[in-house]
Amino acid sequence: MRTKPLIDRGGEERSRVPAIQRAGAVFDALMEGQGAPMSVTDLARQLGVPKSSMLNLCNALVGERLLRRIDGVYSLGPKLAGLGAVYLSSIELVREFQEVCGERTEIEGTIKLAMLGDHGDIIYLSRHDSTRPARLVLDVRVQQPAHCTASGKAMLACLDEANFDAWIGSRTELARLTPHGISDVELLRKAMTDVRRDGYSIDDEECIEGVFCVGTAIANRRDQSNTLGLSVALLKQHASEKLVLKLAAAIRRLAADLAERLGDGYLVLERLGEEETARAPSRRERRR
Repeated sequence: MRTKPLIDRGGEERSRVPAIQRAGAVFDALMEGQGAPMSVTDLARQLGVPKSSMLNLCNALVGERLLRRIDGVYSLGPKLAGLGAVYLSSIELVREFQEVCGERTEIEGTIKLAMLGDHGDIIYLSRHDSTRPARLVLDVRVQQPAHCTASGKAMLACLDEANFDAWIGSRTELARLTPHGISDVELLRKAMTDVRRDGYSIDDEECIEGVFCVGTAIANRRDQSNTLGLSVALLKQHASEKLVLKLAAAIRRLAADLAERLGDGYLVLERLGEEETARAPSRRERRR
């Protein structure tokens, strides 16, 4: 999804655009591109502003360390990481997540907290590594396609049909990060049935080859945009059926603890009843 231009199709500026609005649009464009560097020409064309104005803006942002300039292209700057860390550390949600993870010592590995973003991605808010002291750590790649991740699929399973269709939009094919990912929209819909039945989701090398993740979600019954995702990662070679089921139960318990701390309105992704489960085909049957 491309960032909306700041100039309308008729060439007229929709409003007097302040520099801060243009700066925000630059950050949005770089985030949508997963942080890949962009040239002034590409930014100016995508945002619909004069190239000279974009060059001046980018140079000013470089001076404030909000952008980096390397070999004539621009990427997000180091100051943003510091600002993000300070912001996230001030959020009660992140503090509660870290405390709950510290209490749930039965989960070995990296536990991640995520939310649904605006452009079909998930945004990682924090992670907890059980092998190291609890602390706030920002992921290097803070955004991933939701359908490629365990926590993302769990969050998508919490959406009602209208919101899920809105998330799909006009897409008939989904991007894949590895050969193991889901690209077919209808296959994703069927995968959501599995997730709702089981109460947890998996990422079987769909985001990173060699890495297996188990996830669940905390839905907000009042506002589906506030749905949260939790996941734990392990090496694919260690992902036995017994361990996966153990981690699924553990991550659901952790999610229940966090939902209780967050208060009324939050609940863990619910399993279907026994009757619905009996009618639903298993994941193994779906792969045949």
